[in-house]
Amino acid sequence: MKNFKLVSLIFIIVLGTFTTSCDNDDDSVPVAIVNEFTYQGTAYNLSQGILQDYGDNGNGSYDFDISLFSDDFTIDLVNDEITGRGDAVYLDLNSDNMADLSDGTYVFDINRDVFVISFAGIFLDYDPQASNGTAVEASSGEVILTKSGVEYTISFDLSTANGDAIIGQYKGTLSRV
Repeated sequence: MKNFKLVSLIFIIVLGTFTTSCDNDDDSVPVAIVNEFTYQGTAYNLSQGILQDYGDNGNGSYDFDISLFSDDFTIDLVNDEITGRGDAVYLDLNSDNMADLSDGTYVFDINRDVFVISFAGIFLDYDPQASNGTAVEASSGEVILTKSGVEYTISFDLSTANGDAIIGQYKGTLSRV
């Protein structure tokens, strides 16, 4: 009984130490962006991206699509061709700016309007030449986008219809197509 009390006391002290340890509340420390997304517990690398301008939606919003790719792909902008096999993220966003995506938070909606996600999904083990692999569509969530010069920072927190999370980040340039 004495050993049980001693073990319990040690456990309570250790637990109290972990639960009351102070963390750094200094918000000035920048959070590192990791170019990847996670789905069902697996992380997938993102190393490059393209931005496609589909123009005016006719309601004051402008359609831009972002495709982010793992380094398994080769993007040939001259011949408008993507080859390889790997993982990708696709985001169909609508901006209030006809020249580029505006900084802000984009959310799902059935109408194409400013700061709306019209479609989002991921492609796993995808071969664009053969059009095969696994496609997973998101049905809710948000994309937070900022731009500094030619560098975009994109964070997304999306969910599928059955509740699976697709969470990721990308920081880098986007080649315009």
